[in-house]
Amino acid sequence: MRHPGRYRTPLLLALTLLLVFTVLSLSLKSSPALRKVQGLVVSMTAPGLEGLEYVGRSAKQLWLGYFYLIGVRRQNAELQRQLEEYRQREVHYQEAEQALTRLETLLDLKRQVALPVIGARVIAYDPSLWSRSAIINQGKVQGVKEGLPVLAPEGIVGRIVGVYPEYSKVMLIVDRKSSADAMVQRTRIRGMLKGKGGNRCSLEFVPKNADVQVGDLVLASGLVGLYPKGLVFGKVTAANKKNPGVFQEIEVSPNVDLSTLEEVLVVKVATLTFPEP
Repeated sequence: MRHPGRYRTPLLLALTLLLVFTVLSLSLKSSPALRKVQGLVVSMTAPGLEGLEYVGRSAKQLWLGYFYLIGVRRQNAELQRQLEEYRQREVHYQEAEQALTRLETLLDLKRQVALPVIGARVIAYDPSLWSRSAIINQGKVQGVKEGLPVLAPEGIVGRIVGVYPEYSKVMLIVDRKSSADAMVQRTRIRGMLKGKGGNRCSLEFVPKNADVQVGDLVLASGLVGLYPKGLVFGKVTAANKKNPGVFQEIEVSPNVDLSTLEEVLVVKVATLTFPEP
């Protein structure tokens, strides 16, 4: 069923508007009495008309504002996308710049070695808690062999202990199975550098009367032909002479940050001599 009151308000509004326009049209030839009636009608209907005009204007502003906000949001999203793109470009530029710097230092090391070397990139680390080793992307096909030393611009990294067609395994000098003949640069005192896991080594079999101090550089002695003589293993970070026994307890921190390796050099000849730093 239809509800008569449903159309009452629009009908009254239409009749009111019709009355207003009729009165206005008659005002051109109206008498003073009609002018009074006209004024009365206008006074009665003006607030309603003003309200309708205000509602229409507000709706228009709201509608335009809605589309304006949509445009602003789209523009803002585009600007954010461009900003993120520029940030990514900046990151790529910085990465390329750092890679170029690392390659330049490797080239300097290659010139210093003056012997055949193989450039390699570290692609993985051994996740084991008991083994400290890394995997490089050069192997038997490129001429890598077991026992060859692996270097970084800051010093000795380790040696090759496993070779595969396209990859090789490097045992780092901090591995518990790693050992090499070493010497203290300042006093030429020799000892055996052994890996202790984590990121540290120890210089063992050094007598208590030997002069070893914190900050001394520990170098490869060149004996046994395992590592190039004169290259740096690390620095002495602790020297304890009060322990039981006849030898000091000497802790050595590697000169190379072995947890952030990216590019290394594999020296094809293990028995070589370097000028001391």
